[in-house]
Amino acid sequence: NLHGVSCTSASACTAVGAYNTAANPGGTVFVERWNGTSWSVQTTPQPSGIWNWFMGVSCPSATACTAVGLILDNQRNGLTLAMRWNGTSWSVQTTPSPIGAEGSSLSAVSCSSPVECTAVGTINLPPGPPLTLAERWAGTKWSIEATPNATGFNSYLEAVSCPSGTVCIAVGGSFSPTSAPTLAERWNGTSWAVQAT
Repeated sequence: NLHGVSCTSASACTAVGAYNTAANPGGTVFVERWNGTSWSVQTTPQPSGIWNWFMGVSCPSATACTAVGLILDNQRNGLTLAMRWNGTSWSVQTTPSPIGAEGSSLSAVSCSSPVECTAVGTINLPPGPPLTLAERWAGTKWSIEATPNATGFNSYLEAVSCPSGTVCIAVGGSFSPTSAPTLAERWNGTSWAVQAT
């Protein structure tokens, strides 16, 4: 399955996802590249763990792409995953997973430049409900940003768009036993805040 795509021109697109094999039925990350004529599979490193998936990708230039997703480790805990394309090859980036989390994943990423990316997703911190997650790449490392959650609801973020380094909109949802309202949050260069939807 392909879960995300980003194009820098009509003849340069990168798509990411995961495929299953008999040896790894849970999934293994893969990347395909469109050159204007045909798609071809790119070589990617394979993270350790039971299985791993790419969920989103953003390419601010032909020589800079970031793909994000999740790894299920040998203890069956979900961990965040990010890889970077430098125009020649893909490499795994170190991403933080919140302390105490039994599961964390990145669902989408948006890069306003080759050195500024924001990824969003979900964390599970038992015994509490699922919570929103945002991580930022500032050219040298990923760091977790504080994100608000809908009061009284489980919350998650599934998509993000960042037209600049100081403006991002992330969307997702929240849910309780009786309702499931939409969720939108805005980054102003300093902090995230919930928007009325």
